[in-house]
Amino acid sequence: MRETELPNSSLAVQNAHPQTYTILHVDDDAASLLLAESSLEDAGFTVVQAQNGQEALKQFVDQSPDLIIMDAMMPVMDGFDAIAEIRRSPGGEYLPILMITGLEDLESITRAYDEGATDFLTKPINYLTLPFRVRYMLRAKQTADALRLSESKLDSAQRIARLGHWECQDKAQEFFWSKEFSRVMGLPESVRTGSIDSFLSAVVNRDKQSVLTRLLRVFETCRAFNMEFCVGSDNEASERTVRLEVHPHFDVRGCCTHVFGTVQDITERTNAQQQIHNLAYYDLVTGLPNRAQLYERLEYALKRARRKNTEFALLFLDLDHFKQVNDTLGHDAGDELLQQVSSRLKVVVRDTDSVSRSPDDEEETKQQHTVARLGGDEFVVLLGELNRGGDAARVAERIAAVIGKPYTINDTKVSVTTTIGISVFPMDGGDSETLMKHADVAMYHAKEQGRNGYQFYSRKIHEAALARFSMEADLKAAIENNELTLMFQPKVDLLDHKVVGMEALARWTHKTNGPVNPAEFIKIAEETGLIVPLGRWVLEAACKQMQAWIEAGREPFSVAVNCSPVQFERGNIIDDIDHALATSGLDPRLLEVELTESLFLEDIEAGIELLRQMKVLGIHVSVDDFGTGFSSLSYLKRLPVDKLKIDQLFIKDLEIDPGDAAIVLSIITLAHNLGLSVIAEGVETEGQMGMLERYRCNEAQGYFISHPLSSEEATEWLSNRELQLLSKQVSGF
Repeated sequence: MRETELPNSSLAVQNAHPQTYTILHVDDDAASLLLAESSLEDAGFTVVQAQNGQEALKQFVDQSPDLIIMDAMMPVMDGFDAIAEIRRSPGGEYLPILMITGLEDLESITRAYDEGATDFLTKPINYLTLPFRVRYMLRAKQTADALRLSESKLDSAQRIARLGHWECQDKAQEFFWSKEFSRVMGLPESVRTGSIDSFLSAVVNRDKQSVLTRLLRVFETCRAFNMEFCVGSDNEASERTVRLEVHPHFDVRGCCTHVFGTVQDITERTNAQQQIHNLAYYDLVTGLPNRAQLYERLEYALKRARRKNTEFALLFLDLDHFKQVNDTLGHDAGDELLQQVSSRLKVVVRDTDSVSRSPDDEEETKQQHTVARLGGDEFVVLLGELNRGGDAARVAERIAAVIGKPYTINDTKVSVTTTIGISVFPMDGGDSETLMKHADVAMYHAKEQGRNGYQFYSRKIHEAALARFSMEADLKAAIENNELTLMFQPKVDLLDHKVVGMEALARWTHKTNGPVNPAEFIKIAEETGLIVPLGRWVLEAACKQMQAWIEAGREPFSVAVNCSPVQFERGNIIDDIDHALATSGLDPRLLEVELTESLFLEDIEAGIELLRQMKVLGIHVSVDDFGTGFSSLSYLKRLPVDKLKIDQLFIKDLEIDPGDAAIVLSIITLAHNLGLSVIAEGVETEGQMGMLERYRCNEAQGYFISHPLSSEEATEWLSNRELQLLSKQVSGF
């Protein structure tokens, strides 16, 4: 229908300008057609005519009229059949049809409405009032069209929002609902009414009773409420979550006459909320609770333990040598290992109920056991309740035993162990942070004792940890503020006893505690990564000092710097060496880098490649502490090194232990056969020097030759050493 404003008065009908409304008049009486045409055209309508139902169908298709005036009785096809055909045709469903009939019996009138007539007139017709009747019907159609459009928009909006509405009277005896309600609830869309049983038929079994109870109660309390439940089959994959809003309706007397409300499919929202919750509270790799959820459960365990005056324990786990798996097999393999470890931990914790539960509170205790992943290779097990703190040790033993069993990852057998620290409430702390910190401290102490074990927290451990943390902070500040010093220990040639090199040694004098044992602060530096900036400083300082001696006229000799494996793992040792040589101007041939065997044990091929890169720089490389690393001799011939350094462990009892003597002689012979020179460290007696000379060891260093010296002391010592050698040469003549 074409939209235009409809006049509301007779004057408007008579004086209106011609409009685009088209009226199809169907009648087999020519006089009726003529009279109606004159009246309608005077009112501004366009009129088309047909003399029977068959012609009417053709005009309906050709002209698309806005309204039809249809006579009832006609030849070929009467008005009743014509109306029925039009209603079945596209565009004819809501078209206004005014039936004209000379029949006044109720049966004909009923048939007219049954076939689809909008209204009817009986003959004789008052043609002066006919235009008003037509305009009324057009206005009614316009209103109906607007209503249908509004309903369509509402239905579309409800479909988009997945929101259906409903109404219920007579204390939930009969429900009326919208089309979208049917879609949301999973009911047939053609069914728009039903009993409360129809309503509940879509609800999953576990929620039926609660929905029924709340619906019936609203008639008693007359209070609005909302709730969420699931619809569909009792299968999580096909279930949908629905939110029900219920409101009572009150009459003028304040009585609740019926209730109404909405249902909305909120499945996507709840799924998104669940995903957000999982991201916030669960670890993505293992699916275990993360740090945030662990702390929530820990807070609950604290409240419960205080209320019931019970104990619980925290087990802080760290996987030993996990980094090797990542480095050798890749991070995907590392993730797979973490997942397998997680599965084993969950099984162990489930099996610990008989150890840790209270007999009268078994179910609640089970719910309070938690396995969480903090990140990296760190896990925490919360044992929600213990009969006694010592029971945590039995759980730790089970965990260590299970974790220590081999794993298969990508057809590769992998073995890891775990180190566990344990804190117990209330002895080891009264809040979450303290208990976590103390369990971590205990774990660290257990690692110091050799890994693959467990350790309870104690005050002694805590004090040691505090001292260590303090030293770590002080060491970091000392490195940053250039507060360390460099000492030099001479190395001599055992053939002519001339100085052939100096080993650079870092020393630290604490501002308040005085000199710190190198073994102590070097260990801390390696564990914290501070060895990287510390090693970089030693390289630069040693090269600069050696170049300074050369520029002062001293005969060139090598300077040796010991490098930690950590410098290769966390830093860029090649760049550090290159930078130290460039800034000092030292000849690369005068720098000797000492490396321990452990650097090559984990990945021999990577170690060989690293040595080749170092040799490209032109420096010399020696293997430090040789004989203590249990390296395969088959690899030794492949290592591009220049020198082996015999560990002082074998030199200490060289004069009295035939076994040590045999080992030292074997190392020297092996090295010479491989074209390598040998240096012995820790030489403290003349007898040791003599034996090394007889074994044809190339070089030696130790207290018998000289203690470590400052640069000033070393300068003086070198001068004195030259005088002594010159004196011996003169006396020899």
